Amino acid sequence: MNDIIKKIKEKTLIHYILIAIIGICVMIPFFWMQIRTTDDGWLHLIRLIGLDKSISQGDFPYLVFPYICRDFGYSMTAFYPPVVAYIPFLMGLCVNSYAIGLKLFATLTVILSGIFMYNLVQEVTHNKGISFLSSIIYMIFPYRFEVIFNRFAIGEFTAFVFMPLIFQGLYNLINGDGKKHYYIGIGATLLLLSHTISTVYTALFCIIYILLNIKKFFTKKVITKCIINAIFIILISLIFLIPMLEFKLQAKYAIFEPDIMKTSGKYVKNNVIEPWQWIKDKGEENGVSFIVGIPAIVMLAITILVWKNIDKKYKSFYIGSFILGLVSLFMCTKFFPWALIPDILATIQYPWRLVGFALYFFTPVFAINVYHLIGWAKKEKIKDILYVITIFVLGIFTIMRLTIYQQDNLNVDKDFEEKLRQNLIISHFSVNRDYLTFNAIANQWGYLQEREDNVCIVEGKANIINEEKEGLHLKFDIKDASENTILELPYIFYPGYTVKLNNEGIETKLNTFESKYGLVNIQLPENIEEANITVDYTGTTIERVAYIISAISCIAFIIYIIQFKKKNKNEVEELNEG
Repeated sequence: MNDIIKKIKEKTLIHYILIAIIGICVMIPFFWMQIRTTDDGWLHLIRLIGLDKSISQGDFPYLVFPYICRDFGYSMTAFYPPVVAYIPFLMGLCVNSYAIGLKLFATLTVILSGIFMYNLVQEVTHNKGISFLSSIIYMIFPYRFEVIFNRFAIGEFTAFVFMPLIFQGLYNLINGDGKKHYYIGIGATLLLLSHTISTVYTALFCIIYILLNIKKFFTKKVITKCIINAIFIILISLIFLIPMLEFKLQAKYAIFEPDIMKTSGKYVKNNVIEPWQWIKDKGEENGVSFIVGIPAIVMLAITILVWKNIDKKYKSFYIGSFILGLVSLFMCTKFFPWALIPDILATIQYPWRLVGFALYFFTPVFAINVYHLIGWAKKEKIKDILYVITIFVLGIFTIMRLTIYQQDNLNVDKDFEEKLRQNLIISHFSVNRDYLTFNAIANQWGYLQEREDNVCIVEGKANIINEEKEGLHLKFDIKDASENTILELPYIFYPGYTVKLNNEGIETKLNTFESKYGLVNIQLPENIEEANITVDYTGTTIERVAYIISAISCIAFIIYIIQFKKKNKNEVEELNEG
């Protein structure tokens, strides 16, 4: 029996298995919920359906989804990072249900976040007991359930996976041997390709962490490896950054407009919370709970008791995490000067999102506190019993928390998804419209709602006949058209539409530009007796170049990691031989 207990306590693989089991258990209730009733779940389900339709039509790059917005096409992947679309999409394909695919993906993020938190704390403390406890706490804090079960903010809860990975790489580089510095590149790239808001704030907290360790940072080794990681992060992420920037430069989209998205300091300060809301629900109109939970409060209070006994080897990490946790909580409140912050930080929209960051930073603090308190027991068996009791108590509070989430008929999700699959045309009022052009938003209730799905003459004269449209592909004949005639195509304006005019065997590529209603306009370069025009969504040249650069950079990064590890291995072998 003692051998079994010893193996459980010492084997990392066993800990990983237990983390996976716990992650699955806490997510089981979610499989009995309707994903479409969450705040954003319906939107991400539509996104996967749109991606499916785009892939089915072969409209690479898959940035604009056909049939959405009354068949005028809608782009989401150009603005919302791809990791949280393609992975659940593939999972949905495997189980023939995108709703279940999203739920499986959410479960995977819980498990991976627990494993990566375990690895981070193990890197710092070299104590598996503290590490395992940290992983459990990180997987079950109440705000995580709010983000998944209530809001289904897929980018935000995916960010919980990669934050520990980034900070493990940063800690290893600054305070360790630097052999895992590439974790920064892996974690930051995946974070950037999952959630831009979390990326901005993780970068901010990394800067604060560096400032707290400023003396150790300014060495040639540390700075060089940081630069290497930064280069790979940017190059690999071009697959997302270039299309987003290109879209932003070519038109005015709602997502980048502070007054539409409420992303300026004056708006953000109106969404702060009161400190007491961490303890008791206010009953917010949006139904979001900011409770941190009684166990969190108790584990934080233990700091007073164990402060003097914290191991000096990781006390600086403990202090840093404690400070960053307090900073995160402070930024949730009205006491933080949100009205004065740069616009880039106002993209958070809701300061209470920082509750997630606070609990990320406090998780190792909680685990260290509890472990040191248990350590006061003199006998090892008593310590083991207290450790198990702690996990049991955390489990009880988790079960109590999970009971507040409504369980519904699964057929509702199934019917909703099937309706989306069968109904090709999806209204623009059935999506969030954050990624429409400003002009389209301004005319969404009038022109966009009433416009027919055909080519319109904006200026000049022409006869348009034989129109054939299938998703993002359109062709039509034109007769007796005058020079400089402007036509409005039945597509929301996004860069990447290729329009070709075939006039008497001579093919001319026509430029596209945005109409005053936010759709695609073209201008005829000459008088035309009879010609044919084809429209296809093909993406732009710069987008394709970005994909190639990202692919090459990803391969180069993998080769760099392999070579770096090989070099370290050789150095260790030479040292042993010497």
